[in-house]
Amino acid sequence: MKKFALRLLLFAAIFLIYDKLFIIVARRSAEAEVDKRLEYLVKGEINKDIIIAGSSTGSRDIIAKKVEKETGYSIYNLCFPGSGVEFHEFVMNTLLKFNEAPKLVLLMVDDDIELVHHAPLIFRKDRLYPLVQYPPIWKELARQENTAPYLSSFIMLQRLSKYNFDLRAKSFSPMDTVFACGSMPVSSKTDDRVLEYNADERNYTTDKELPEKVAAFEGIIETCQANNIRLVLVFPPIFSTHSESFEKRIRQLAGDRVAYYVYNRENLIYRDEDYFNDETHLMRDGALVFTDEIIQYLESEISLQ
Repeated sequence: MKKFALRLLLFAAIFLIYDKLFIIVARRSAEAEVDKRLEYLVKGEINKDIIIAGSSTGSRDIIAKKVEKETGYSIYNLCFPGSGVEFHEFVMNTLLKFNEAPKLVLLMVDDDIELVHHAPLIFRKDRLYPLVQYPPIWKELARQENTAPYLSSFIMLQRLSKYNFDLRAKSFSPMDTVFACGSMPVSSKTDDRVLEYNADERNYTTDKELPEKVAAFEGIIETCQANNIRLVLVFPPIFSTHSESFEKRIRQLAGDRVAYYVYNRENLIYRDEDYFNDETHLMRDGALVFTDEIIQYLESEISLQ
């Protein structure tokens, strides 16, 4: 029995030493990442007056450095393509845990798909895997994957996935090049389809809403209130008629706890396919137009003094 216990202890010691070698893998995984925004977030390096939050409509459609230059407010874009509202809540909570609270958050709302299942909008665990050396990241991954967090706390191998073993230095793609301000405008067409403007009203109903998405949406609002952050829900342009019924639903949920900004539907540019990459994302020229709208809104309606 004594020999067995000694062998067991020896095995445990060897395993723990072996496991610590994977710290090198975790560190290299983070170093190889090209989009550093989440790492800046957990290291407390994003302390701005204004934060843009949301999915690809925010990353493509608002150019933060232009807003900063013309308003004088410091601003950073924390929108992640392909992300759903639960991920936006995680980003917001992480921001406030490790950074100074912004004075204002512009939360981009995805017209009529914000609160329902939409396959392209997910919790971006793939953005978290490269950063598993940071406790807030691996703890969130453990929560998302329903694994025991206590194992991850002392076994590095438990935190790793296949993503971590691709240690080649990453590079930006033409579509997903992150500017220093966090924005990712589209400079050239990536889709050769001919776009047709949809002028029909899209009737939004609540029967397909997911409770977890509604809870995350309301969680962002409550978090901003608790931290004295002004929150503006922004409805960006899409190559389709703005859904009045969806906007009504969002206003029903958020009420007077937030402000609202709906893109200028009278501007015929938003019916010109040359200004859109696809049905939901503006080209850079279109983003400059919409960014100017946001600047005008901030200068006329918002005071952060």
